[in-house]
Amino acid sequence: MNKRTHYVALSKVTAGAVLADDLLDKVGHVLLPAGVTLTDHMLHSIAHHAIHQLSIVAAPVSEQEETQEREIRLARLERLFRHAPDNGPASLLKAYVFHYRHGDYQ
Repeated sequence: MNKRTHYVALSKVTAGAVLADDLLDKVGHVLLPAGVTLTDHMLHSIAHHAIHQLSIVAAPVSEQEETQEREIRLARLERLFRHAPDNGPASLLKAYVFHYRHGDYQ
């Protein structure tokens, strides 16, 4: 399983959603820490801070779904670089993106 996040408009966030990142105000103060489960009261209060979207933890996906999505992303990568020669700057870029998408970057 993978911890995924996505940005959701505040108007579409419902109680029970989990914050993926610290929620900061305009000055940089932490309003809510990452990992907190949002309540209706919190969502109402957030609206008063001119915040329009939140980074929310997405529902977990199965390993099979994750594998399928990875294969789709790698197929897109192959298609993107289909005309690039095997040596040169394009191949280096392809290698970096490939390793990034596999998660073995450092």
